[in-house]
Amino acid sequence: MIRTFVIAFLLGAASMQGQDHVEALALKYPFLDTAKNHMEYYGSEQALKGFFNKLDQAIFDFEGKVNIVHVGGSHVQGGMLSHTLRMHLGQLAPELNVERGFFFPHRLANTNMPRNIYIRKMGKWEGCRNSIPKNNCPWGFSGIDAITYDKDAGFILQSFMENEKPYRFNELRIFEHMASSTMQPFSQPPPDSIVIDTVAGVRRWFFNEMIDSIVVHFDSVQGDPQYILQGLQMVRPESGLVYHALGVNGAATKSFLRSENFVAQGKYVEPDLVIFGLGINDAYKPDNAWFPEEYGARYDTLVHWFREINPDCEFIFMTNNDSYYKRRLPNEHALDVVEQMQQLSKRHNAAVWDLFGVMGGLNSIAIWEEHHLAKADKIHFTSAGYRLNSDLLFWAIWEEYEKHLKTLQD
Repeated sequence: MIRTFVIAFLLGAASMQGQDHVEALALKYPFLDTAKNHMEYYGSEQALKGFFNKLDQAIFDFEGKVNIVHVGGSHVQGGMLSHTLRMHLGQLAPELNVERGFFFPHRLANTNMPRNIYIRKMGKWEGCRNSIPKNNCPWGFSGIDAITYDKDAGFILQSFMENEKPYRFNELRIFEHMASSTMQPFSQPPPDSIVIDTVAGVRRWFFNEMIDSIVVHFDSVQGDPQYILQGLQMVRPESGLVYHALGVNGAATKSFLRSENFVAQGKYVEPDLVIFGLGINDAYKPDNAWFPEEYGARYDTLVHWFREINPDCEFIFMTNNDSYYKRRLPNEHALDVVEQMQQLSKRHNAAVWDLFGVMGGLNSIAIWEEHHLAKADKIHFTSAGYRLNSDLLFWAIWEEYEKHLKTLQD
């Protein structure tokens, strides 16, 4: 009875809100093709059923965690797109807990990161990311390493909720390349218990009480000081939705295929749904260096890796946003990306969200720039543009979840 009431409440409240919101966006931005703002299926139309079933458990039964992993380049690293979508998904139900999930502390690698994660760097650190061909590092799940050779190095970590209240957690997972590290991290406050997986390179610190910040230093263990950090996750005890972000500036599909410990570390994330947003950097090439079939084949490998982590993992492929090549010409390779993702959907029973089409198609990035939604490089978005992306994607997901909820009423 309670479940039936909650389903009716969600359908009644969010359905009307979603319709009104999309219609309002269409009026405000008439260049959008909101008629295309839907999930498309070229294989099974049940491509998101497993994800929705787990979401049901978290919403109605307060059991388990449903994990979303968002993979991309600079669009994801900046944090606006993924965090806005995280907050939108948290509004699916009044009592749904939303957890930050896995992230990389980019400031330690001397690059940009989401504003609602605070990292204070101590000592000298350097970065090594998978998107730079000359780099050759032992990457893990994040595809980027923060490396220090300074025995006095460390960092302070704190994160914030949407309302700027400190984000509290009782477990910190530290992803690291243990085989290369000669220093061992310790913290203040100290953990009450520790579990270490030396194969995956995951150190788990458990605290008997909830904390909202932590200071990490190092002890030199042997030889010359060296430590390689590959990611962090602040874990909470409640059931709910966990939104993980894998974003590396300049990353393409081949970038993450360079990660030697991707699968082993990914098993700690246990993705139920992966949102793939890789392609803008793959397609940013002259015609004689762009091979769409090879691009699709690299995605095949990434799908295989994620299903090795979780055989029941499901996928949403986001097509490229419209862009210009070297700020001069519309990049028509985006059309090839749409075709490849349709084929990937068929091969892997995945969903496709056609951002390229929803934006307005070829040359629409120029219109987005005129409306202060895209930057002058005609590749990246402004904060308002990323929020608009998140709004559109959320309502496309909600439309499918609404259909699923209606089947539960039958």
